[in-house]
Amino acid sequence: MDKLIIPGVPDSLYFTINKMWDGSPCGDERLHAEVWITKKEAGLNVRVHATILDGQKIPNTPVDTRFDGLWDYDVVELFFVGADGAYTEVEIGAGGHYLVLSFADVRVRANDFAGREFDHRHGGSTPGTWQTQMTIPWDALPSTITKMNAFAIMGGTHLALSAVPGSAPDFHQPATFPSAEIAV
Repeated sequence: MDKLIIPGVPDSLYFTINKMWDGSPCGDERLHAEVWITKKEAGLNVRVHATILDGQKIPNTPVDTRFDGLWDYDVVELFFVGADGAYTEVEIGAGGHYLVLSFADVRVRANDFAGREFDHRHGGSTPGTWQTQMTIPWDALPSTITKMNAFAIMGGTHLALSAVPGSAPDFHQPATFPSAEIAV
């Protein structure tokens, strides 16, 4: 995969997550998520648009709130990796929930941002889809982003923008992610 470049307004980095976590074809065209990422003054603005599935797995808690453990539900996950290997994981759930976590190293949680609210809006979807827009402030991201990847869990199926190695889906493999940068 070529280097992912996140541009500033009015342009966006756009991609579709529609392959299995290991890079193989998904085989179900309903399973996909579209993502737009734009550099803004306040931080990175992320917009997600995805299909609503029958039996979609959504937490039974208020919408537009932080939810730890969101990775066990239908979700889009974005990983932004810094030059030092530290990374931020942003999870945007199909039910309007979100989770932002930073890691000092692989699975070594540095900050869970509990008690911090993020600019987050869920809704405005077309029938059969869900959409969420969220801004991740610069201080919640690595200072210099050098790699990134994106994943979706939909109906128990694990999808990836760029494949990760292994015999089972493991998204916490920042060393394997494609190169990325934020346009100046």
